[in-house]
Amino acid sequence: MLKPIILIMSLLGLAIAQFGSYDTPNNCIGQGPGSCQFTMVGLLNPGPEGLWQYEAALYDHECNVIGYMPEVSVGTAIDSQLPYTVDITTINDPIWGFGAQFNYAGGGYGLDLTGSFTWDCSASNVACNGFRAAFPCPGF
Repeated sequence: MLKPIILIMSLLGLAIAQFGSYDTPNNCIGQGPGSCQFTMVGLLNPGPEGLWQYEAALYDHECNVIGYMPEVSVGTAIDSQLPYTVDITTINDPIWGFGAQFNYAGGGYGLDLTGSFTWDCSASNVACNGFRAAFPCPGF
């Protein structure tokens, strides 16, 4: 039984390393116990299509990553250490005010544009935006 746990922790570590490449200090703001945070970043891929690609992470109240998905869209259900999935229901275009709405444990959260943040990603020659929102997660 120990091997599957080690594999899951290794994969989570890989996900943390990938998500950490996007300005980790801005990804999470610590919350009080029982309050988690959903963070999504959007990167505008260079090229003629100019398509946005999104990835998301979930954090506990101490900003430890407890869930991650490298590619998300409307309808994505994010698995994590939480007892329920986080389901993305809306993503606003980053150009007009980046935001997202998601459901967790029967409640709807997000889409408050005050949760948007940006950082300098000019070295990658891409546009980027981020969004974060707190939600209740008893026990975390």
